Order: sequence, then structure tokens, then C-alpha cells
Amino acid sequence: MKPEDYRFSAFYLVFLIILSFNSMKFLHKKYILQCFALLLLASTASCEDVIDVDLDQGEARLVVDAEILWLSGTSGDNQSIYLSRLTDYYNTETTRVSGAIVSIQNQDEELFYFTESETAGTYTCTNFDPEIGTEYTLNIIVDGEEYTATETLVASPEVTRIEQYEDGGFLGEDKEVRFYYDDPEDETNFYLADFQSDVLNFPEYDLSSDDFFNGNEMYQNFSHEDLEPGSDIDITFRAVSEQFHDYMELILESAVANPFGTPPANVRGNLVNETNPDNFAFGYFRLSQGIRFRYTIQ
Repeated sequence: MKPEDYRFSAFYLVFLIILSFNSMKFLHKKYILQCFALLLLASTASCEDVIDVDLDQGEARLVVDAEILWLSGTSGDNQSIYLSRLTDYYNTETTRVSGAIVSIQNQDEELFYFTESETAGTYTCTNFDPEIGTEYTLNIIVDGEEYTATETLVASPEVTRIEQYEDGGFLGEDKEVRFYYDDPEDETNFYLADFQSDVLNFPEYDLSSDDFFNGNEMYQNFSHEDLEPGSDIDITFRAVSEQFHDYMELILESAVANPFGTPPANVRGNLVNETNPDNFAFGYFRLSQGIRFRYTIQ
């Protein structure tokens, strides 16, 4: 799988989970009954029928993965935005969106154009100019409709140290990695870290805020029962806006919610369809200064 394929599936897998929960309620209950029946018949049967549930087809709404991430040690001039559409539950292929016009304008009215690369649905810019505290507006025109979103580029603190512990996890038996940073004083801050490793099928996301730690040292951590010496963990850490923090919190809560409960019908981001407001898009336009590093378990 190509890196861009991984990014498409990883971040927006949660959308498919959320939008499919109501249709999956019957499936989960039926699966439980199936498992019980199979246990009773295990001595006489060695196979089970595959049941395809006819789920309603949702609208093919636009999905925008637009994170402008200015990584430490880089100029930040190379950035990418990914466009796709929601597909049927059983569809394993990402429906990429080609032919869009994508640009970002800063508060000084300087325009940065994103052109489609050889990979359909991937739009890149090689001369982006990131500036902390500057407001930027994303503009996307696709299929005759215009989408916009506005955010401010957020500064991130430096990682001061990384430590490994042997008592992580729910039972205190897993290896755990913590990275530490100093929260700025006299301001409210929100943070997002994502962890990628061979022990994970998809990245794991960790949100935090300085509600009770303003101006103090903070840390974020990752543990997993399958971590062992030599395991690599790729970590990306960035500060985010309060609005994006709340948006991601809703997504993550919905993704791990009780499958028999009722999640929010739609988790809306900051993208606005200026042409047809009812045909809203999924996703969130955000900008951050960030840090990316790799840690190898000892």
C-alpha cells in the first residue's frame, strides 16, 4: 500500500464507522447470536455461512483531508491536501476526487495553489509559506460547487525528553513510551499526537489540553501489549485549535462508542459549501507547527 493510500484510509476510517453504526446494529446482534449457535454446534459443523447485510447507500459526500503541518526542521513549503468521497460500506477502494481547483489564501491575500499530482485526489503545493498566528482560508471548487474553511496556524512546544517505562497498559504489564513538553503559561492550549507502529493496523490518536496543567510540564504516552525491544514507533505531535480539538474528540468518542448506542448522525468540520450548504463536506482544515520523530523500544 502506498503512503497516500494509508493516509486516506487511516484518518477517515472513523467516518465510515460513525456513518455505518445505525445500519450495523442488526449486524452486531445477529453476529452475537451466530457465535452462540456455532459454539453449540462446534462438534458437528466446521463452517459458517457468510451473510451480506443490505445496507442503505449513503450520499457520496466530499471528504477533505487538509492538514497543513509545518514540521520542525523544515521550511514547510511542501504541503498536500487529499480529496475523496464517501463510498458504500462494502467498497474497499477509496473514491478519489480529480479535477478540483484547490488553493489557500493567507490574511495578506497571498495565494498558494495546490495542483493534482500523478496520484488522483492528491493536491500538492511546493511554495507554501507557513507563519505562526497567521489566518489562512482554504478554497476548493469541485463539480461546480465551492467549499471554504478558515483557520489560524498554531505554534507547538518543543519535545524536551522521551522516556520508556515497563509498567504501561491497563494491567501495568506493557512497555510504554512518554514524551514530555513544557506548556506555555497564561494561555489555553490543545494538543494532538498520533502514533504509528507495526503493532497497529491504523494510527492511534491522543488528545490533550492544559486545563489542569497550564504552564507546567506535560506528557503524552503510548503503550501496547505487542511492543518489544526493536519495535519502532513513529510519533507526530502538534498543537491544535480548540475547535479542531473538540471536533477530533467527537470523532474518537464515536469510533469507540457502544455499537448498540446512537452516535452523532454527522460529525461536521469547519468546511462550508458556499454554493449548496445542504451538500456539506466532511473533514477539517487545520494548520499546525509540529514535530515528528521515531522511537525504538529498548
